[in-house]
This record gives sequence, structure tokens and C-alpha cells, in this order.
Amino acid sequence: MNERLRSAVRGVEPPPYLEARVRNQLRCAPRASFFATSRFAGAMAVVAICVGLGVAYQLGHLRLTEASQDSYIASISNQVATIMRVGLSDHVKCAIFRKYPKDAPTVEQLNATITPELRGLIPILQQHTPGGYQMMMAHRCKVAGRLFVHLTLRKDSSMLSLVIAQKRDGESFQTEGLIPALQQAGISVYQSGVQHYQISAFETGKQLVYVISDLGRHANTEVLVALAPAVRDYLSQL
Repeated sequence: MNERLRSAVRGVEPPPYLEARVRNQLRCAPRASFFATSRFAGAMAVVAICVGLGVAYQLGHLRLTEASQDSYIASISNQVATIMRVGLSDHVKCAIFRKYPKDAPTVEQLNATITPELRGLIPILQQHTPGGYQMMMAHRCKVAGRLFVHLTLRKDSSMLSLVIAQKRDGESFQTEGLIPALQQAGISVYQSGVQHYQISAFETGKQLVYVISDLGRHANTEVLVALAPAVRDYLSQL
């Protein structure tokens, strides 16, 4: 919880005008006495503590009630395209709002939680993700009435998910008017993000495939690009 709190605080972005406003006020203000400067520093420390407590309360409260979890997911999902919400909602609901064991499960334990035809995704994901990540979960799940294949890895407080959803009628990145960020091995890669969540995605004829993490935008896309050909070929055989 402490590590996730730190990650959440780091993910809170200040308004873009805040730094300019503070610098301008400092330039225009007369030279303050040591006492006044100390009071200002103290006030800023109190503000920082209040922000930290607010984030801590929010995370704790979100974990306590399903309604608050759904409200949080809705608030961040509304900031990305509809088709990107599909993977984001499953990542947050199923991977972020989950209590994991201290030790990563064994391969045998992971294989027991996912259907035999999907077990081949586990070594693909392990092979193409950055060093230090451990597989924590591999299963089918259901969020907002939709079925997913969901595999999650963890490195310290960082979480990374491979999320696969069956397409619904007419569902496509192209029909939503999204422009690919890049083309790799004949695969169109799409990007989005909100708060500290980065979303990279591609589609097959039948599936929507997402990599979602708190890595930087470029690093998250690199993971998807590395995974995409092998995942595409594997899904085509199902």
C-alpha cells in the first residue's frame, strides 16, 4: 500500500500554469524576512501533507467500496476514447484494485488459473517484458459485463497488464477515427493515457489487445511493439 501510495502521488500532475504563477509571484514580491519565508515554507509543507492525506484517503476508500471503485474508473475513462476505456477499465478494476500475495505464483499455479488454450500467452509475456517484472496473475475475468483475458506482472509498485477483449460488432480503432501512433511489422499501434496510466493497443480481426502500465509512454509502447507479433500469431491459431 505504501508503494502504491507513493506511485499515486507521483502520478498527480499539477496544473500547467502553476509553476509560472509561483515564479511570477516570487519575482514581483518584495524581499521577505526570514520569519515570513519560514511561514511560507511551513504553509507549503502543510499543503503537501494535506494532498498526501487526500490521496491516501482516496486510495483507501476506493478499496473499501465497489461503488467508489466504479466511480473512479468512470472518471478516468471519460478522459480517453471509448475503445481505449475497454482495456483501461479492466486493468484498474482487476489489477490495481487487487491485493496480491507477497511472493509471485509459480508457473504451475498460473497455469491452473487460466484455460489450457491460453497458457501459451504466459511465456510470450514473460519473454517480451522488461527485466525484473514477475507474473502475478493470468486468468479470464468479467468487468462491466464484458469478458477479458488478463495477465498482470509486477515490479516493486509498478503494474503492467496484457488485456485481451473480443471485439463487438463494428468495434475498431479505425471506426472511432483514431490515428495510429506507428506501424510495426504490419501492425497499427495506438496510444493514449490518463493520469499515470499509459495505454498502447492494437487489434486483430477478432480481438482488441492492450498493454497498460505506469511506465512512460515510450516504454509502454515498446512493450506492446515487442509483444504484438507473437500475440497476434498466437491468437490467430485459437
